[in-house]
Amino acid sequence: PRRQKLCVSGLTKTDRIKAIEYIRTEFIKSAAIETHFAWLRYKKINTGADNELQTGNIPEGFKRQMYYTFGDYRDIFFGRDISTHAYISKVSPKVITILQGENVTKSEGKQKYKNELLDDWWNRHAEDIWEGMLCALTHKISDEEKKNLIKSEYSYDQLKKTTNDTPSLKEFAERPQFLRW
Repeated sequence: PRRQKLCVSGLTKTDRIKAIEYIRTEFIKSAAIETHFAWLRYKKINTGADNELQTGNIPEGFKRQMYYTFGDYRDIFFGRDISTHAYISKVSPKVITILQGENVTKSEGKQKYKNELLDDWWNRHAEDIWEGMLCALTHKISDEEKKNLIKSEYSYDQLKKTTNDTPSLKEFAERPQFLRW
C-alpha cells in the first residue's frame, strides 16, 4: 500500500516545530525525504525509470505518486489526514496554535479565522514544498541542464494548469483523501 511508511518524523517530534518558520522547513524536509525514498523504491521496481529521469522526464507513474504524496502532506497540514497514526493528528493543531499566535502578534485588530490562516499559509508555501520534492528527486542528476529541465517542466506553476482533462496538482491535492485512494 502507498501510505504504509510516510515520512513524518520531522512533523511529529514535539521539539521540531516551535515557531512559524519551522512549519515550512519541516514540511519541505519531510516531503523531500519521502520523495527520495519513494524514488529509491520506484526505480527498484521499475527498471529503466532512472534512465528516463536522467533524460529530463519524470516517469508518469512516479509523477502520479508525487501528486499523492503532495496531497497527503496537504491533508496532514489541514488536519484532514485519515490515517490512524497517533502523532499525525497532532500536527495540524500544533500548526494552528503557532499560526494563531503569529496572527495575534501581527493582526492589528484584524484576526483571521483558523481556516483562513491555514489557507493563506498553504497558498504561500505549497510551491516551496513541491520544489523541495523536485530537489530531492533530481539531487543525483549530474547533468545540470536535465536537472533544470525537470525543475522547469514540472514546476508548481506548470502543474497548476489543467491539461487534457487531467486535474492540476493543486486541484488533485485538494480532493478529499478518500477519493484519492
